[in-house]
Amino acid sequence: MADNRSAVDVVRESKMLAYTVGAVTLAAGIVLLFWPDRTITVVARLAGLLLLIAGIGDLIETVRNHRGMSYWGLLLLRAVINIGFGAVLLFWPGPTVGVLVWLVGLDLVIAGALGLLVRGQMAPEYQRGTTTRSIVTIIFGIVIMVWPHATVNVVAFVVGAVLVLTGLVFLWTGRQVSKVKVEVIDI
Repeated sequence: MADNRSAVDVVRESKMLAYTVGAVTLAAGIVLLFWPDRTITVVARLAGLLLLIAGIGDLIETVRNHRGMSYWGLLLLRAVINIGFGAVLLFWPGPTVGVLVWLVGLDLVIAGALGLLVRGQMAPEYQRGTTTRSIVTIIFGIVIMVWPHATVNVVAFVVGAVLVLTGLVFLWTGRQVSKVKVEVIDI
């Protein structure tokens, strides 16, 4: 019975994690999309915050729900890459637009590709969310890197859109996880 209780706790914690990350990234995306006086520092820090939150969320999710699976090392790598790029953007907020564009774009493409590599090996309830997130991040990563000399407003808009979409995906994932019924079997 103790094992079943810990499984329920993991589901609850994953739901809360998805809702928390979703709400924070959605709010940051909305701020970035509608704040008219944004600067490169604001854009870099919000992009860094997005990647750091996504990396920490990926790390927790990987350790709790995928450890021991054949693909868990790739998910761990995706989390570390997001955390690393996020920390660079958060603590080095004054890069040129080109550096910001390439860091964010490269991170999104790598993270999306790693997600697509492992999605087929995941449990069915994780596959759709991972596939959607991976495709969205690859598309936005490529869009960001195609415009390396973009203005701060274009970068801010694209990063804001990624934040909003990522937030919505996490909120949707939290809703899906909350629908899962866990049966407790007494033996």
